[in-house]
Amino acid sequence: MVNRSIANETEFDSTDFRLPTIAEILKLPEVRRGRPTIEAARDFIDRPVRWVHVSELADIGHLLLGGELVLTTGVALPSGDDGLVRYINDLAAAQSTGVVIELGRRFTTLPPALIKSAIAQNLPLIALHVEVPFVAITEAIHSMIVNAQVRQLQLGEAVHRVFRSLAVEASSPQDIVHQVAQLAGCPAVFENSAHHALVFDGSTTDGTHFLDNWEQRSREASSTGETILIDGEIWFATPVGARGQMWGRLVLLPEFPTKPLQETILELGATNLALHLLIERDEQLLEHQTHRTLITDIIERNYTSPDEIHTRAKSLGMLTRRQTLVAMIVRSERDVLLSDIALHASARDEVTAVSRALTDCSVNGLVGLLEPGRLGVVISTSTPTQMRNTLDVIARAIHDRTSKLNPSSFTAIGVGSSVNSIDDLRQSFAEADEAAGAAGSLPGNHLFVTTADIRLRGLIHLLRDDPRLQSYAERELGPLVAYDERHHTDLLTTLAAYLEAGGNKSAAAVALFMNRATFYHRLSRIEEVLNCELESPESRYSLYVALVVHHSFQKRSPGDRPFPSR
Repeated sequence: MVNRSIANETEFDSTDFRLPTIAEILKLPEVRRGRPTIEAARDFIDRPVRWVHVSELADIGHLLLGGELVLTTGVALPSGDDGLVRYINDLAAAQSTGVVIELGRRFTTLPPALIKSAIAQNLPLIALHVEVPFVAITEAIHSMIVNAQVRQLQLGEAVHRVFRSLAVEASSPQDIVHQVAQLAGCPAVFENSAHHALVFDGSTTDGTHFLDNWEQRSREASSTGETILIDGEIWFATPVGARGQMWGRLVLLPEFPTKPLQETILELGATNLALHLLIERDEQLLEHQTHRTLITDIIERNYTSPDEIHTRAKSLGMLTRRQTLVAMIVRSERDVLLSDIALHASARDEVTAVSRALTDCSVNGLVGLLEPGRLGVVISTSTPTQMRNTLDVIARAIHDRTSKLNPSSFTAIGVGSSVNSIDDLRQSFAEADEAAGAAGSLPGNHLFVTTADIRLRGLIHLLRDDPRLQSYAERELGPLVAYDERHHTDLLTTLAAYLEAGGNKSAAAVALFMNRATFYHRLSRIEEVLNCELESPESRYSLYVALVVHHSFQKRSPGDRPFPSR
């Protein structure tokens, strides 16, 4: 977290450092002594004054840099209307803020041509009706300008210190965006490339109304980094990225046009976000690679002794010596096919999600990507009892995290036996892999599956690629499947209900909401088609196994997932 003493010193009012406007200058005692009146462009006196220039030259325009307030007695101004119009046009072309003319030496009242030209150019024109030393006016105005510039430099340095502190302390994106909003004095939003608001802070405003319809508004805003006005709303954005990879944009929503210090705050905020994301990505990538190598070496017994694994695991913050250890396999399945690039990117996200799930549970563990869609995990606890109490919590956290990555996919978790030695972890991984592989065929919802849960359905699922198993199911049920297709019946469902009821005809009829006579008639027809006696236990066992095999090859509906969605 950023040092709050540094952050507090940068809390400011934008009026502390902005340049004075003509309206503010007119309130100075030194100016008020001249009894000023606004003769033209009253609506434009809120323009900032960068400097004050005293000159009696009629062709002063080419000497100005822009933002100057010109003071003159008018003694050298042209006498003709054309010359006066040219004088005003030259000042406007030089982006002068305005012109102040002292009456008495040349004019008693300002010429109409001068006023009309100033109105046409939106150039504020002020008349001083009483003589005032110009040096007193310039000193007063320059004092305001210099003080504002000094204050701006001080605030700029304080802002840099805040962001240096954020970088050194590896602050989170939320901390960074919070400081950006506080320092800029307006809401700040960090969005991804899909225009989703990832992190936001509107602590300078009430509520989060600035996020309303965010995606649509963001898509309308350009990403050029310039100040953008959309339906009266000011957007100021800058990209957040590094090493050729863009993560999104940092956006400010100021009430007024962006000021230079706000631009600095925006750029520093974007740099800090990019640095944080870059470090986080590289650190996680390196950590995940290290975990994967260690898990692979455990599975393949690629180590000289258990002590080597103990040492390597300890260097990663995990104790394995004299601990209860359990291997887990986390499998994910999707309803859509992904490209190789998208698949590997998704796999990295899954590793991160599972790692964070362990962190959520305050559990020590290793998480490594064995292949896309298949993660290896090692959990360590002090006692077997603690392990038993922890597995449910960990599995639920993994489901919570992974379900957020892709709601249309589901996750299966296989858990191996608890072991006390590194050498036995290989067998625990084999059991976990077998359980995870069979999980999709098991009925009901399971947070995780062990080999004890597999039983007949899981065994058949594991053997599903054996052609002999497929031939067996075809021999047993083929005639009945063909009969249903030919006569548009559903005798297969009747047979399944009968077998699931353990041969209890009455219970099966009730389960199908069917009267007994109809049900008995269908059973007779099944016996005719299959040429068997359903009263025979061997026939029922054989047909039940064939049904499980048959169902394992049917396409699973997306709604029939074996694990609870979160």
